[in-house]
Amino acid sequence: MATIKFVGPAPIVSDRGVRFDPSKPDKYIYLSAALQLAEAFDVRGEAHDIVYHPKSSEFSETVINDMLQKYCPDLDKRVEERKEKARALAQDLKNRIESHPHISEEARRAWLGNIENMIGYYMQYVTNEEAYECLLERIADEVVKAKIKEIKLPLLNHFGMVLHHLAERLEQRKPPVDSEFHVEHTQAGLLAIVKLRHA
Repeated sequence: MATIKFVGPAPIVSDRGVRFDPSKPDKYIYLSAALQLAEAFDVRGEAHDIVYHPKSSEFSETVINDMLQKYCPDLDKRVEERKEKARALAQDLKNRIESHPHISEEARRAWLGNIENMIGYYMQYVTNEEAYECLLERIADEVVKAKIKEIKLPLLNHFGMVLHHLAERLEQRKPPVDSEFHVEHTQAGLLAIVKLRHA
């Protein structure tokens, strides 16, 4: 069974060491918000608008793993396919490093060692990413099925970013679901509103 746990941003490995790309955060940070939205959108029939009031705290790793079994029952298969691709990419990088004529033997050993040291971290990173992608697909399916036309939620705990990713996912569907995203100032704080136009 795929295990979800926090690791951190995407690693960048070289012969000089490992650094982390802050522009590619660990998707684990979005899972709690995405799971709350999956739960909110798990509706019967049509529900033309959703006003969601998020829970005040983040879900624990145990709760995240348990809920993913409900909302992404095929996650293990998806993760294994994703890991196979990640292993192939890592092996391709190793092959290129080993055969590159302009890398010194010392740099080659350091680079290959750094890849080996980070392979477990990277596999967890892609596992978390796949879990998030699975949830976005599930939420998008529910939005289309229920013909949801408007979503409102407070801009906190990564909900705004999840809503943005969801809108992108809906616009990529066939037929696309167009979205219009704006923010309102309310007494309770900022409120994200997405209006959806179904084909």
